[in-house]
Amino acid sequence: MQISELAKSITKSKIRVMYDLARKKENVLSFTVGEPDFMTPKPIIDKANEYLSKGYTKYTPNPGIMELREAIAEKFSPALKRKIDPETEIIVTVGATEAILVAMQTVMNPGDNIILADPYFTSYTNQIKICHCSANLVPAKEENAFCMRAEDIEAAVNERTKMLLLNSPCNPTGAEYCVEELEQIAKIAVKHDLVVISDEVYNTIRYTDEPFVSIATMPGMAERTIVVNAFSKAYAMPGWRLGYAIGPAELIGMMPKTHDVTVACVNAPHQYAGAWALRNCDEEVARMREIFRKRKDLIVAGVNGIPGLKCFEPKGAFYLWINIKEFGATSEEFCFDLLEDQSMAIVPGSGFGAYGEGYVRMTYAADEAAIQEGIRRLEAYVKKLRAGK
Repeated sequence: MQISELAKSITKSKIRVMYDLARKKENVLSFTVGEPDFMTPKPIIDKANEYLSKGYTKYTPNPGIMELREAIAEKFSPALKRKIDPETEIIVTVGATEAILVAMQTVMNPGDNIILADPYFTSYTNQIKICHCSANLVPAKEENAFCMRAEDIEAAVNERTKMLLLNSPCNPTGAEYCVEELEQIAKIAVKHDLVVISDEVYNTIRYTDEPFVSIATMPGMAERTIVVNAFSKAYAMPGWRLGYAIGPAELIGMMPKTHDVTVACVNAPHQYAGAWALRNCDEEVARMREIFRKRKDLIVAGVNGIPGLKCFEPKGAFYLWINIKEFGATSEEFCFDLLEDQSMAIVPGSGFGAYGEGYVRMTYAADEAAIQEGIRRLEAYVKKLRAGK
């Protein structure tokens, strides 16, 4: 049977590799998949059921129902410091993942390239392959708080560079770009006429009282930035697959073409529930964020208390990025052995790019008891490693 070269080139996420291995063992503590462990707030579920029972089961407009697009515009116009037109500047998608892919397909031609930080979220490079394009990877090193330096970004630009993908707060590292860094990156994007995809799905899960700043608010960026977000993280709705993109009408207006032939539209009752959530669930979002903050403090202190391990304190999201370089093992060797020895699953950093080697990712979207037990098992494993040195 003939299989396309594209299909063969797509690699399985190491997140899913470890997740699947963990499911085959008993009594495994899994800190692999990045999804909130909370139940979707019941009022959101009730609202979806209400619309379902009323017969809202038909197709919707490709860009999404107007009620949801209006709610998105209301929520983001103040944050993006401009009046967003819900008719022309918003599209509702099947999660942030589809929004990013459709944005790439709208801008990129085969053979073009897109600048991307390394480490990166695992889907990005496969999405770039689907577009028959390539990634210009820019290191996001520990000494730079896991953020790309502006001069390295500019050095990666060539005549086929069309886009830059920015993820802040970042999966897998928890890094966040400061205002000064965003200003420098914005100048490069304007200078080289780059379109920026700003993946902001963790913009409500942050551990500072300073307001979130989007690169779309920098001078010259409103007309070249596609802001991507979703309900998965902030509202504990990962399985609902509800996302959206905000951007200039010239780009957003073209995105429904690819969206239409891929998924047609997003689940109708979920869209109505999403509109309700944006307007009524700020307190729930804040409650979950505070729980994540407490978990972050717990896991950072616990892991940094284990001799030989060192972790970066995340600025946002719910991942711990742990430096394991002292032990000389590859990140895959460390993770596979930890799973066998302690029945604990985390993700090798090599799955997030070459600069992820020497690190592992552990999600703390788990209750405190699980986190404490995870720290105990990790410490027990590291003690064995150190005893064998």
